Amino acid sequence: MCPSVKNERDVIVIGGGHNGLACATYLARTGLDVLVLERRAKLGGAAVTDEPWPGFQVSTASYVMSLMPPQVVDELELKRHGYETSILAPDYFVPYEDGSYLSLWGDAVRCADEIAKFNKRDAQAYLEFDESLGRFGEMLHELMFVVPPNLTIAELPSWVKVATKLRKWSGRDIADIVRLFTMSGADFLDEWFDDERVKGALGTQAVLGAWTGPMSPGSAYVLVHHWFGEIDGHKGAWAAVKGGMSGISNAMASSARAAGAELRTDVDVRRVVITGDRASGVELADGTVVRAKQIVSNAHPKTTYLDLVGEAHLPDDAVRDIRRYRSRSGSVKVNLALNELPRPGGWDGPIPGDPHTGIFAISPSIEYLERAWDDAKYGRCSEAPYIEGVFPTVQYPGLAPDGKHLMLCFTQFAPIQTNAEWEQTRDWYGRNVIATIDKFCPGFAASVEHVQVVGPQDMEHEYGLLGGSISHGDMSPDQMFCFRPVPGYGDYRAPVKGLYLCGAGTHPGGGVMGVSGRNCATVVARDAKTTRQRVVERARKLARN
Repeated sequence: MCPSVKNERDVIVIGGGHNGLACATYLARTGLDVLVLERRAKLGGAAVTDEPWPGFQVSTASYVMSLMPPQVVDELELKRHGYETSILAPDYFVPYEDGSYLSLWGDAVRCADEIAKFNKRDAQAYLEFDESLGRFGEMLHELMFVVPPNLTIAELPSWVKVATKLRKWSGRDIADIVRLFTMSGADFLDEWFDDERVKGALGTQAVLGAWTGPMSPGSAYVLVHHWFGEIDGHKGAWAAVKGGMSGISNAMASSARAAGAELRTDVDVRRVVITGDRASGVELADGTVVRAKQIVSNAHPKTTYLDLVGEAHLPDDAVRDIRRYRSRSGSVKVNLALNELPRPGGWDGPIPGDPHTGIFAISPSIEYLERAWDDAKYGRCSEAPYIEGVFPTVQYPGLAPDGKHLMLCFTQFAPIQTNAEWEQTRDWYGRNVIATIDKFCPGFAASVEHVQVVGPQDMEHEYGLLGGSISHGDMSPDQMFCFRPVPGYGDYRAPVKGLYLCGAGTHPGGGVMGVSGRNCATVVARDAKTTRQRVVERARKLARN
């Protein structure tokens, strides 16, 4: 640890991912002395840009923006700090092997016109479907900034406050939300549509980043979770970031520094120091101890509880529950450097065009997605994987050398394996993804110059995403809201006094949104204020005596 760093702070934030940076900024703005300690050489967690090949700036893990609410963007003044995006449109371009394709747009009427090419009844149904999902998104958005109360009698006043936020919900609304949390994405889409191609295109988000198939109960919620994003007032839009994903992380770091937070990289925290029953600081890998009144962890909940704190300092029920906490994913990022953009079979439009300016997805049917999942649940990589890709160099050519392009592919599924098994599988997986795209875009394989494959093991080892889960844990009904990460500690407070969690393993869950960090900061700041008030009152009493 650098000798110039003070060893007594108000707050230490462990981990400089986007939620850690958001939390630090909000806290520093209250006047607290905040120090962020990041293990890696750069800030941003999984939202970073790397250069795996000369001249190519690759968003290695996370690669698009949508879920960060405008409120967070505005409060952190991210645009003033250099944050810039370009909306991806169409939302999805889905090709089929017969040369046909479906473009899904943010405009419901335009989207319905596209669907009408396949099924006029489905086109009409889509208008109501879009309105319904928009309503679900609004309802769930109302809970986004809520600090979940715990299930105790003492928390009843807080539950009353939650209820007031939901006072506009009708009985029908509640029934629909319960159905979403319990039914499969396939069943949900079957209620609306007939054409398998349409259901396949809309079903992509039911499995995105999740250890589940579209026919698994609960996958309907996963679909809706990815539906309530927004970019510059455009509901449900996705966007590329100028400079790659480091563009958002650098802006958040700049905002944190402007607020007065100190950010340190290449600093590995070994453990949280516990004095009595309270977190009192952190011990670094070099043995240095830095004290703080409050400790906030942006690390995975299991890492925080079991590695940084240790079972000896936790209640038995918390140990049992965190050990049961599920954190799995079959997501594999395949980043490709190309010498030209692909032309899907049947596409006779311009290059670049719709297949390149939006999200390109290979998801011809729900059955296709389910068969990809079938392979994974029996321990195999998907023979025919789900693939969605973006071409960020179309929006921002400077991310690659002149005349070259990037295709960043988010794919599923590959089960987590041992390091040795994955090293034997990695090359095959990358070649299989390329061959799959080639079936829909003849000649694509010949355009690939470089390949980077980032599997669940890599995400775990490099970014601390246990099980490869990009959401710091499964987003299932029993691991959401007040149950996230474990029952009794869903309000961002850990079982140890003075210790808090601010990562995606807390409400509202995964995605580059910064809301967990913001919500956690409100709790930490409130507790810090209460503590200061008690100290002042105690001093006054002593003075009177």
